[in-house]
Amino acid sequence: MDDKDFLDLKYTKLNRPTIASNHLHRQRLLDRLDQQRYRPLTLVSAPAGYGKTTLVSCWLEACDSPSGWVSLDQGDNDLRTFVSYFIAAVESMVPGACRKTQTLIKAPDLPPMVNLASVLLNELDLIEPPCIMALDDYYLIEETMVHDLLTEILKHPPQSLHLVIATRHDPPLPIFRYRAAGQISEIRARDLSFSKAEAKVFLQNLLAKPVDDTMVAALNKKNEGWVTGLRLAALAMRHKADTNDTLLRPQTDVKYVMEYLFHEVFAQQRPEFREYLLYSAILDRFCGPLCDAVSGPDTSPGRDRMDGWEFIAKMNRENIFLVGLDRKHLWFRYHHLFRSFLTHQLQRHRSAGEISALHSRASGWFAENGLIDEAIQHALAAGDAIGAARLVEQHRQAMLNTDRWYVLEKWLSMLPETVIQQRPELLLAQVWIHYFHFRLTRIPSVLEVAESLLSNKAKEQPLYGEVCLFKGVLCFLQADGAPSLKFIEDAMDRIPSNYHMIRGVAEAYFGFAGQMQGQKEMVLNELSHLLYHQPLNDIRKVRVMLSCVCINIVSGDLTVADTLNQQLRKFVISIESTTNFALSLYFQGVIHYCRNELDMAIDYLGQAAELIHIVPRIISVDCQAGLALAYQVMQQTEKASATLERLFEYIHFLNDAAFLDSAHSCRARMSLMNGEIPFAPGVPSINTTSVGGAMFTWLEIPGLTQCRLLLAEGSETGLREAEKRLREYLRLSRTQHNTFQEITIMALLALALEKQGRTDDALAALETAVYLARPGGFIRPFVELGPPMAGLLKRLAEKNIAAAYIGRLLAAFHATPPPTASDAQPPDVQLTNRELDILDLLAQRLQTKEVAEKLFISSETVNTHLKNLYRKLGVHNRRDAVTSARNLGII
Repeated sequence: MDDKDFLDLKYTKLNRPTIASNHLHRQRLLDRLDQQRYRPLTLVSAPAGYGKTTLVSCWLEACDSPSGWVSLDQGDNDLRTFVSYFIAAVESMVPGACRKTQTLIKAPDLPPMVNLASVLLNELDLIEPPCIMALDDYYLIEETMVHDLLTEILKHPPQSLHLVIATRHDPPLPIFRYRAAGQISEIRARDLSFSKAEAKVFLQNLLAKPVDDTMVAALNKKNEGWVTGLRLAALAMRHKADTNDTLLRPQTDVKYVMEYLFHEVFAQQRPEFREYLLYSAILDRFCGPLCDAVSGPDTSPGRDRMDGWEFIAKMNRENIFLVGLDRKHLWFRYHHLFRSFLTHQLQRHRSAGEISALHSRASGWFAENGLIDEAIQHALAAGDAIGAARLVEQHRQAMLNTDRWYVLEKWLSMLPETVIQQRPELLLAQVWIHYFHFRLTRIPSVLEVAESLLSNKAKEQPLYGEVCLFKGVLCFLQADGAPSLKFIEDAMDRIPSNYHMIRGVAEAYFGFAGQMQGQKEMVLNELSHLLYHQPLNDIRKVRVMLSCVCINIVSGDLTVADTLNQQLRKFVISIESTTNFALSLYFQGVIHYCRNELDMAIDYLGQAAELIHIVPRIISVDCQAGLALAYQVMQQTEKASATLERLFEYIHFLNDAAFLDSAHSCRARMSLMNGEIPFAPGVPSINTTSVGGAMFTWLEIPGLTQCRLLLAEGSETGLREAEKRLREYLRLSRTQHNTFQEITIMALLALALEKQGRTDDALAALETAVYLARPGGFIRPFVELGPPMAGLLKRLAEKNIAAAYIGRLLAAFHATPPPTASDAQPPDVQLTNRELDILDLLAQRLQTKEVAEKLFISSETVNTHLKNLYRKLGVHNRRDAVTSARNLGII
């Protein structure tokens, strides 16, 4: 996984630490790790300095299985960040693995942890061959959700993955349960303690000369086999001609032994070497050029300057607690104990101002080398919040242009709020974060503060452009088309062409607002010119394409929308944009639903429903509601009920009561489809909601469903109320040029008028609905209204009005949903939903790659499902699988 795909990952954290040439090979522990590899979890738990990292790294180097590594730190106390590193490590072993999980962690709102764990677990279970994942320094993880994620995974551990956790203390996992089930292998401090023989070999390797057995025994006894104590003793012996009794004192106190090391060993080093040690203590990781930058451009009078690589080479020669982070030997870090000691010494011997200067130089080096995350961290450590803010501003567009707004969000979270509130560019960055999280109600107040800080300078015109854009967006969402279009046109005049993402959003809303104002041809001509005559960046192009599809759906032209949406889907697959792929699936499902092609609607809406966490909430809700309705029409009642239940669970997860109306409305509409009038006690009431601002809500509109209920109830009062509401909705939809909704409203209005005995008015309304629906091939809005609508259509056909089209509509009334085997499979063949999806695509004679593209999974995953299908059906190829499934009534 490329860091451009998600957070700015430090890829050195994914490199297994290199093993020194004089490392002691501890075969007894390596054998033990090998022998218990069949268990899901290995826990290596011991205090600092016992060689945990070295042991695990040495084992993995010799192991015959692929292995991944993550060196954890405090910054990983966030579920999104932790999982991103975890997946990156998995992908280093199995390229292309965990694609669905990777998509989910890019979502504005992470799905519930249990759902995320389930998806990750399923993808880990598909990995071949078996591999090992090591999480080092796990003691630094305090985030409960990370612990819960691992606990969930280890409940049903994947056969293909062995997890290794190296930590200073036991993690808050149910270890007692793993012990009872024989699922854990443990290596503790007593296991890691050196034996007398190991201590002797270890010291001889470090000193490169024989050592006295008596001294070895005494040292090992006093240190209780603690490897760090032995290493310190060896360093002291190397720098002293004699070995005094000080070395034989118990060295289990970290502070004592580090102080001893400083006074007995490093005090004897050249001053410039000691300075490099102290200055590099501020760095989580370092390389030669970075050490040079931090040490400063000048040297003290009469002192030779030391080169950064020379410093690192000397550290390697001296075996002074240096950990290599990559195989090219470019990046290193200190052992945590040693760095803690150096940090303490730095604070003792250098002023706060001098330490701040070190951080400033580090920040500059990281910024020059494009490592902005670390540059911001060091700027803040230097007390330079303004400098950190400038870094965010300088790279804000780069993040937006690559759709990495979540990185921008992380940077903003690092800055003091007082600084953000004084800088309009950072406030606009906050606005974008609210926009991508769908927190639209928070935008106006932030936008107002940002605008108040702007002056009428030429360099601020792009920022004014963003302000105008969001004013236009807010007006559009309030169904105020004229000012929306004006603001967006002003924005497009000010926003530079290289602001790809922002230009794309502006152009998309230019299309939406233009359609709302009845200027469809004008905006489509402009957008088409961009698509076919301008070299557009991918991120900008996809937004223009989305706008064109939506405009044609809203205007009722499903045929053109279908063609454009197929082009959109191919494009987003080519650029691997999963979010826009999900939107395209939803659009296709809507098109098929309106045409009454319900099997295809279920196919596309079902695929989109698997990706509900990565698209705007309003679309996720509408998609699931539409899928439940389609299942209900097809008499797949169990699936309809399950889908509706998932919709309620999703809304509960969002903790957003605004969407409850849609779920309750969907439930009531499903009852109507089942021949029931849901006015019985216990059926929630449905609040009236305007369809005016719901340009992108297409399948379930609570206000219209309430009118359906009033029509079904049939009282005079109810019918008059339904007519009143429908006429208001009609006025709004016409004001917004929303032909899509107008078709449904006119069909309902015709039925309301007919039930009141006003047949001529009813036929006039229905005639309008038919003429609006015919170009796009709408069928479902009429068929759903049942026999009364069929009777009205027959009377309209008798007047020779749109006879051919009405013939198609009437034929649809008599079509019977085909029997479905998916609700009741033969008891001896139980297929998963994904296997059923693949069977359906095989029946369409799609090849493996086409199936993978259709379902947005890898070809390897498709092959894995095919193997399971063949086994369950007792066949050996895809043709026989389809034939067998048909014979069994599965498809």
